[in-house]
Amino acid sequence: MNAGAIRKLIAEYDVAGLDALEQEVYASMDDEANDVAELGDRLTNILGAKRILAQAEQEGIEPKEALRNFFKDVRNIIG
Repeated sequence: MNAGAIRKLIAEYDVAGLDALEQEVYASMDDEANDVAELGDRLTNILGAKRILAQAEQEGIEPKEALRNFFKDVRNIIG
């Protein structure tokens, strides 16, 4: 999970755009894939961005605030 990549995704895409990116990642995964870790990282960032945008909409807050809340939640889970 990369905070900078997620920040860029929420700045450049809406949920529909993130859905399309997610489908591209799934489509590029196959049994012959050499770099599953890279695809997994991309997917994790996309799913995180989707959750952040959904939270922002649901709570009526700015995506930047939802991003901070998201990473606070992540830290709490890890810590």
